[in-house]
Amino acid sequence: MATTASLLPTFPRIFFLYLEPVFITYGMLQNHAARLPIFELASTSSKPVPIPSLFMPSMANGYLLNMMLYGLITLLASPPNKRLLQLHISILIIADFTHWAGLFSTIAENDPRGWAAVLDTSNWSPEVWNLATYPIGTLAVKFATLAGWFGKIQG
Repeated sequence: MATTASLLPTFPRIFFLYLEPVFITYGMLQNHAARLPIFELASTSSKPVPIPSLFMPSMANGYLLNMMLYGLITLLASPPNKRLLQLHISILIIADFTHWAGLFSTIAENDPRGWAAVLDTSNWSPEVWNLATYPIGTLAVKFATLAGWFGKIQG
């Protein structure tokens, strides 16, 4: 039985069904399991709040998990629908931009310099660099899929 995911070319199908959900889940679990103080990044003189005590990242992770599962259900359980697939990918693009908005606002809130700390990347930890640059690759795959660079979306 065909699903909406079957409308995708091979690479985007693998990316949306397997790679991105694994990356998202790993990122959510890794930050909490390792208890990395990833937001202690912008200033060595500040007393930032470590990630386990930040309420919004926890809420965002729960929401992200629900949306990821909803997206997988949409791709796997619905009859093939090209328009639904394009809208789904568009929503994932918006999610990448909101990822950056959440990251940068958290940096600004936890540093006395405010938004200037976001632009001072010299004090960013490797974890923050990962959080800031990871969406560039996923965003590129999403735009390329919608543009047809991997092949035409069927339907």
